[in-house]
Parts: sequence; structure tokens; C-alpha cells
Amino acid sequence: MIIILPDTIRIKKNSKRIYARGRFKTVLPSKAYVIWEKQARLVFCAQHPGFKPVSYLLHVRVAAYYKGQQPDLSGVLESVGDCLQGFVWQDDRQIKSWDGSRLHHELDNPRTEIIVSPFIDVKMAENQPDRHVAAPK
Repeated sequence: MIIILPDTIRIKKNSKRIYARGRFKTVLPSKAYVIWEKQARLVFCAQHPGFKPVSYLLHVRVAAYYKGQQPDLSGVLESVGDCLQGFVWQDDRQIKSWDGSRLHHELDNPRTEIIVSPFIDVKMAENQPDRHVAAPK
């Protein structure tokens, strides 16, 4: 599955918004992230109407084409994982690999391209006997 989200991705932790209720405090996502997340979810739903979140393990590759200051790659991956939770995957813990994810500076067309595919554990696949070859006697 390929998902293309317009505009520069926003990360959750670029502001110090703290919400306090009694003695409990929590850090809120940045306002820019909240706006980006809402727009990204609307775009996803328009690109893939009626899609139901999957429950199997996933490999996700992100190519973030940003305008302006370079975002932190780990923050970008966290934003994608949280934003599409409940839309593409049921829980972002299903993502077992982010291999191939990159940041690119792009002034004319900032966007985030996301490729989602089932996760295949190479080690597990290598340890499986070949079913097409007869076992030695």
C-alpha cells in the first residue's frame, strides 16, 4: 500500500505544551502536529475509502520530503506511527521494521510518502527448510 500525505510532516514533540490536572502532568503534542494529523487522516481516508486497519506485522518505509528546518527522523517515524494507528494498522507496535526510511529537503513539493507491506522476518525465512527440495536421506 502506498500513502502520500501532502505538506511537511510535523513532529509531536516540538513544543513544551504541558497539561496539568491536579498533581498529574502530561506533555501534549504540538499544535502544528495536531493540525497535520487531522489533515493526514482526512487525506488517507480520501485515498483509501473504506480501508480497515490490518492486524498483522508490518514493514513501513517513510520518505519525508520536508520544507524548512530538518525534522528529527525518529520524531517523523513516531508521527507516522501514531497518526495512522487505527486507520492503517490497529496498533503501532505491529510495525517491526522502518528500514529504508529517509528525510529529503524539498522546497517545491513537501510531502510524506509511506509504503506499507507485510513484515517478513528474513532470519525466520532463512531457517525454514526449502519445501521444494527433498530432504536428504
